[in-house]
Amino acid sequence: MEITEEQLNKIFELASVPKKKDNSQITSKDITAALIAIERKIYSFSSELKVDSLEDKKILIADDLELSIYQLSTVLKRIGIIPTIARSKKEAISFLQKVHFDCVIVDLFIPDSSDGIEIIQDAVNKRNEIDAYCNLVVISGTDDTSLIDKCYEMGIDLYIKKDKDWHSKLLKYLSTAFQTDKNVAFTKYVINNNIASYLIKRFNDEKVYDTIQKNVNASMYTGIKHVIFDLKEITTFDSDNVSIFADIYRVCSENGGKFVLINPSENIKEALSFAYLDEAIIYTNSVEEAVNLIEKSEVNSQ
Repeated sequence: MEITEEQLNKIFELASVPKKKDNSQITSKDITAALIAIERKIYSFSSELKVDSLEDKKILIADDLELSIYQLSTVLKRIGIIPTIARSKKEAISFLQKVHFDCVIVDLFIPDSSDGIEIIQDAVNKRNEIDAYCNLVVISGTDDTSLIDKCYEMGIDLYIKKDKDWHSKLLKYLSTAFQTDKNVAFTKYVINNNIASYLIKRFNDEKVYDTIQKNVNASMYTGIKHVIFDLKEITTFDSDNVSIFADIYRVCSENGGKFVLINPSENIKEALSFAYLDEAIIYTNSVEEAVNLIEKSEVNSQ
């Protein structure tokens, strides 16, 4: 991507990584390391996240700054969504005319507020025209309350100020906008920098397996290496799908972590036994017990 000097400074500031005084000495390796640091922050900011299989959701990002596009895309990929990108008002309106989006995320100044307002108006018109709801989210750094009020009057669903918590606010909104509790696949709790716990709600679904695996892989990338599956709500399990446990166990082991199951049903235990995983994967009765076991193993390994 093309990076201006201002964006370069912002990347290192957001990453909390020291920057060389002379920009000409900064290499692509330095930039990649800074972007990875930003990505780790984005992935680890939220203590709780409800996730369903959302790959079928269509989201449009309308923004003219590459750094903002990168951050937004990273956040959305965390929940399995590959967004469509519009880098100008013209591109955004063109996409809106061709595709029904489940959500449009607009940076109000693209590059002027009048452009953002026009995109919002076009999205509202399309929403009314086809009688299919499109969530409208504006993300901006402006403090102009009259401009923000105008956006709400036009019909946006949420204004998010670009502060340190904007990633969390966006994901929390999307996690409720696209689903109800009855179809939530799992709820993820980040217990600390090393441990993530997943309360599994639905399990016999390949799309759910894929979403869980992507989420676990993303967690590993941010430094989390221990994974807990709370299975107390799962009463039935197809033994043909035991590979999900093998895959999570493998990725945890490769990262020096443990994979713990809370209250697995008898048919899950039986499936694990047939796959010779019953002695490899740990079973406990509660999340607290699992965390204590993991923390003790961490101390013993030091």
